[in-house]
Amino acid sequence: MEWYERYKSRIRNVFGQALETIGRFPPPLHELGITYAEKFNPANQDGGKDYICTLLPYWMKEKAEISEEQCGQLALANVYGMLYFFIQDDVMDSKVAGGDWKSQLALGSLLQQEMFRIFRALFPSDSPFWRYYDGYVRTWADSVISEGRGNYFLTNPLLTSGKAAPVKISAVGALLLGPGASSASTEEWISLTDEAIDIALMTLQMLDDWADWEEDLTDGSYNGLLAMIVAGREGALSDESVPSYNTEGLTKERIEAAIYVRGCMQPYADIAKGYHDRLSDNLCAPPELVAFNLHMVECLHAIAARHEDRKRKQLGGGINLLFGT
Repeated sequence: MEWYERYKSRIRNVFGQALETIGRFPPPLHELGITYAEKFNPANQDGGKDYICTLLPYWMKEKAEISEEQCGQLALANVYGMLYFFIQDDVMDSKVAGGDWKSQLALGSLLQQEMFRIFRALFPSDSPFWRYYDGYVRTWADSVISEGRGNYFLTNPLLTSGKAAPVKISAVGALLLGPGASSASTEEWISLTDEAIDIALMTLQMLDDWADWEEDLTDGSYNGLLAMIVAGREGALSDESVPSYNTEGLTKERIEAAIYVRGCMQPYADIAKGYHDRLSDNLCAPPELVAFNLHMVECLHAIAARHEDRKRKQLGGGINLLFGT
């Protein structure tokens, strides 16, 4: 995990700055904010899932040719933005503890304000940065509202990255701050980088969907793995006739049969592998982003292999389970 290990001290520094600022919020929002932020601090949870938010600007540093200070500012803004959008998600999904929406929304506004404070210092009002930011927020809003109706995982798996689209603004910012920002190829460079990040965000969402399928089944949230099981498919297919996402009648037992008996995790993981091959061919993709995505793809395949191995042992009888053969 070189894509993470070499940046540990930077992660601690960025989150330390964020926590210091949040600690100056009006009470009781400062305590609420610190508690909330710590839940997503990758430095506190090696193996956690929120690496990309903080690390993306650093992964972009070499290709964009920006300074360490600029990386830090983009990463810090991304942290504030991540927390802001997570709060929006929590409120929309009614996951706010005790139903205290007022405090959460007030905290979110302060976090958003800190994000904009940094971005405004880096990018003038006429910078194309703001056009890209507006586009990513629109993509996020569309995904929040439409991913179930459009059944995105079955029609175009890359669209499932939409709920994390605002994360990409730090990569665009890095490219616009670098010396190559004025070249004629900047838009194409941004477009290819955008697609590379989408692939990583899609794979991350696939891992989340595997980890959260029981919770998503209960609360009705869109889940790509469940969408694949409902459709009875061994993979995502582009098809205009794909119905809207509907888990009515889907039981935990049916899902477990699909996962542990029919082995649906293997084709699920193969989807991620196919997109990783595409990412590897993208010359604008930062090498550490490619390595991060490969790590996630390997995690999906390891999950599939583990289930297949257990099924083989069960089919072979109790002696196989006893001796691990």
